[in-house]
Amino acid sequence: MEEPGTLRFGASTLDPYVHGYLSFQLADSLNIALRQTAFVSGLNDEADRLYPGVDLKLRLTEETKYAPAVAIGLISALGHKRMAGEYVAASKRWNAFDFTAGLGWGRYGSAATFGNPLSALGDHFDAPRALDGDMPNGPEDWFTGPDIGLFGGVEYFTPIDGLSLKLDWGADRFVAEKTSFDFDAPAPWSAGVTYTPVSGVDLGLGIIGGDKILASLNLRSLVEKWPGRNRQETTPLALRTIGGTPDKTAPVSMRVTLNADPDEPLPRQIGAAARYLAAKTGTQAEEFLIATDIYGFRGPTLRLMRRDLEQAIKHQGSPQEIWRSAVVAPSLPASTAPERGEETLTALSWPRFRLNLDTQASLSEEDSGILYRTSAILEAGERLFRHAVMGVGLRFNSPNNLGQLEDIRTDSSSSARSDVARFAGKTVTLDRLYGAWTKSSGDGQWHGLLVAGYLEEMYGGVGGEILYRPFGKTYAFGAELWNAVKRDPDSAFSGTFSGDHALTGYLKAWYEIPQTDLTVGLKAGRYLAGDIGATLSLTKYAENGARIEAFATATDQSDSDPFGGTTHLYSGLRLTLPIGNAPALPRGSQVRLAAVPLGRDTGQSLDSPMPLYESTEPLSYRHITRHWTKVVE
Repeated sequence: MEEPGTLRFGASTLDPYVHGYLSFQLADSLNIALRQTAFVSGLNDEADRLYPGVDLKLRLTEETKYAPAVAIGLISALGHKRMAGEYVAASKRWNAFDFTAGLGWGRYGSAATFGNPLSALGDHFDAPRALDGDMPNGPEDWFTGPDIGLFGGVEYFTPIDGLSLKLDWGADRFVAEKTSFDFDAPAPWSAGVTYTPVSGVDLGLGIIGGDKILASLNLRSLVEKWPGRNRQETTPLALRTIGGTPDKTAPVSMRVTLNADPDEPLPRQIGAAARYLAAKTGTQAEEFLIATDIYGFRGPTLRLMRRDLEQAIKHQGSPQEIWRSAVVAPSLPASTAPERGEETLTALSWPRFRLNLDTQASLSEEDSGILYRTSAILEAGERLFRHAVMGVGLRFNSPNNLGQLEDIRTDSSSSARSDVARFAGKTVTLDRLYGAWTKSSGDGQWHGLLVAGYLEEMYGGVGGEILYRPFGKTYAFGAELWNAVKRDPDSAFSGTFSGDHALTGYLKAWYEIPQTDLTVGLKAGRYLAGDIGATLSLTKYAENGARIEAFATATDQSDSDPFGGTTHLYSGLRLTLPIGNAPALPRGSQVRLAAVPLGRDTGQSLDSPMPLYESTEPLSYRHITRHWTKVVE
């Protein structure tokens, strides 16, 4: 396991395969990887067949002084059967040596060292196991089969910094390869060397069974260390007055409403508002009440003591002391709110501009290898009044390789997203043009959204969402409903509609895992192709503003490929990285990377222009407490 937030790209080759993968360490004990495996006759040849998959690794126990770490892994947990296998492994470090031993199922049980010990638990585990075939691997195949294999190895970390040596005994006997073609399987032993010349780069070279060579390259980086919105600021945040005039003869409490910037840590804006009141009001004001608001969504009201704030600014106190004396609540008693002296402050300038650099790539294609498309999206937003927002976006498409989908897959004008190549082939399209109405309940626990217009690149229509997100709680519930109309990619700017309607909606739930920056999401309902199913997601909210999501969707309909395989599953990884602090880029700009299957119809959701949970995240208790030290910046 790596440090949470580590993103890794790797490539390796071992006859007859070339592997490429993108993995992410979502939590201390959970790693998820998207992998594409190509069957090749030679390194310079085109792939003869592709075997994609989603790989998972979960640590069950951590290593202690006397006990090993234990992990469970699933290779091609969702994906092609040829690479599929599961394992349970234990690893223990002793001085400069690291020992590993484990049991394998599926491909890694082909050594047939023992009978499957899980057979005694039920018929599921005793079922026959196909080690190849066009139907995808799934939960019904996990840990099944009559036999399992035993594997093990040792790694020695040499005195040379970054250099280690490895010896392994494998449990893979290449059964699928020997059955499918004339393949000379290597002996199960291997020896290799790994070298890290610089931090974040790993090189590997090994010999397998005395006659096959393995080579690998891995690049890794911690997302938390990438540039983001939270760079060190050298000047206090400036706020503008947009209404009202504070009364210097006001009572002990002074109050403002803060129209917050969602791309700036909220505590930093709260501190700026408090300093503004301290500078503008008379010395009688001993406490400041700051009501928060983003795009018309109401957030908590904070009551800060003037003395604690001034002491912290002078470095005679701390943000923690401000927090201990502060009152943070959905709404404060009416008796504490002054009747005069209130005004509205904002950190936003309207209209707002944003540049999104959007890249979508798929490692999960059996028929077309790695697919990709890139776009630059220029967005602008205008707040018409407190509860009304409008937005517009232009998408500039860069070169892509989606054109091959038209040759190998059936295209339909009424498809959900299988006609993505027709949209990506346009140089410039109207990405969005919408109007939105936002509203929150008086206590800020309920939020509502109505949107109409061009909602995203492929769909227009009308719809809305409601969200119940009680302040200070780790759970939230919501629902959304859309009447989506497909846009015509062959029209100017994709601006006309094809007439195909899709009624789509979901019930949704979120749970923030305590003491982490992870949120589990679940939604169930009707997707764009009319299929019924559910999506499970795990999202990491990094402190620098990055957001990483892993998701899997299963529905009652399936997509097919030219090889006769079908899948009911749609899964992937998404990364959003703020870059609005880069020179010459507008605030709120982002790099968006999505490693997802492209050109699929099942499991597809509308890309809402203002998803409620993400829109209200800056107003959440989690966000405020994580960034509270910035209240004195």
